[in-house]
Amino acid sequence: MTAQDKTVVLVHGGFVDGAGWRGVYDELTRDGFDVRVVQNPTKSLDDDAATTRQILDGIDGPVVLVGHSYGGAVITAAGTHQKVAALVYITAFAPDKGESVNALLGTFPQDGPQPPILPPVDGYLFLDRAKFAEAFAGDLPAQDAKFLADSQVPWGLEALGGVISEAAWRSKPTWYLHVTEDRMIPPAAQASMAERMGSTVVETPGSHAVYVSRPAVVADIIRSAAEAV
Repeated sequence: MTAQDKTVVLVHGGFVDGAGWRGVYDELTRDGFDVRVVQNPTKSLDDDAATTRQILDGIDGPVVLVGHSYGGAVITAAGTHQKVAALVYITAFAPDKGESVNALLGTFPQDGPQPPILPPVDGYLFLDRAKFAEAFAGDLPAQDAKFLADSQVPWGLEALGGVISEAAWRSKPTWYLHVTEDRMIPPAAQASMAERMGSTVVETPGSHAVYVSRPAVVADIIRSAAEAV
């Protein structure tokens, strides 16, 4: 079995949708990979994990499951699926059993940059549009960052507070892309989560939107996972 015999499934994070994966999708499909992009509503962790499992159910053969940001919590929950051979975290949350993304946010250093999350409205969160580019997409062209800010997907409090019942990374091999200029998930927090999982770590400069700004780097770590399992 070659690396390309594995299907890659890409899971987006909060405030965005799956369209940001286009560059990574193009890199991997050019190499012969079958790639699927999950479009999660990000209303609740349970719903997003179920949506991801629905995609996994329809795939023949092993899967490399990839999550960015909050998508890391989704793949941690959904990655227990029997078809998942490897998990790849792209500057992502990696909660353990009994933890939520919100719990991990509470462990972030208070003296560093803080995600500019606005107070919830009707159970949903947005990022401050005026601070979006600096916090989320500092290495994207200004117009691209503005588009992401202006096309935000509401992030549900039930997604933020959803608790992991079984952490897939406890039983599956993991890779972690450590992004050194991320102003949403501090590099120190990324390193701590990757170390706890025993991940194979690759380091790169870049913003939280590294999956958009540096698709070749993201595709490389996914290829590495596909080749190793």
